[in-house]
Amino acid sequence: MPRRRHQPADATAGVFVADDTRPKGEHIKDVLTSLVRESKDGSLLPSERVLSERFGVARMTVRGVINELESQGLVRRVGGRGTFVQHPTLTHSEIFRSFTEDMRNRGMTPSSQRYRARTRPAPRDVATQLGIEPGDPVHSIERVRTADGVPMALESTNLSARRFPNLLAVMAKDASLYEVLTRVFKVRFESAEQTVSIARLSPVQAGRLDVPAYEPAFAVERRAVDNMGNVVEFGRSLYRGDRYSIQMHVSRPSSS
Repeated sequence: MPRRRHQPADATAGVFVADDTRPKGEHIKDVLTSLVRESKDGSLLPSERVLSERFGVARMTVRGVINELESQGLVRRVGGRGTFVQHPTLTHSEIFRSFTEDMRNRGMTPSSQRYRARTRPAPRDVATQLGIEPGDPVHSIERVRTADGVPMALESTNLSARRFPNLLAVMAKDASLYEVLTRVFKVRFESAEQTVSIARLSPVQAGRLDVPAYEPAFAVERRAVDNMGNVVEFGRSLYRGDRYSIQMHVSRPSSS
């Protein structure tokens, strides 16, 4: 018999049997927490109706448990689509790393979607950040960055086409920009200045990140500098607010 919509395919029926030794809500929460942790990020959970039938409880009981899981950041609801597994948020730290390096350090596989690369005249704001003249040629690279196949950020960056003339010819969709710049152009990155603000994702941006429209996101502007003090790139990225937190190191000024 075909599996009904939202009905679990890989969980044994026995795991949903009620446990008479504990409160129903507590048992259901333990089972669903285990199911979430064993499932792939972004997986669709069974519907409230299916879960209530499996556990033999009212839908309100199941809904209360899912509300708890949502408050803990373990699942997310998408109107009209269902409830999805959401693995814990990632910390965007003050350590200067590329997206690829950051995801690899977390044991995740970085990749890209919707890759677009072109050479264009530099707008005034981009030229100012790169230290070049408005209208000078710049390489612009835009892509959706993913981790284990899940969209995480909309990345857009700009580099001087005169300094890196054949960059787009050697740059691949899933490649690390910093690794290419280091390997091909012998760039030695030193530091970066970052500005973080809060933004609302437009319907188009939200669609690319697979989240509801107008969800909050971290808008990050980055200007990376090499060991000679020259600006290498200037970019603006949008990081999913439901998947990231920002970590900063702060200290009090010296008494002197």
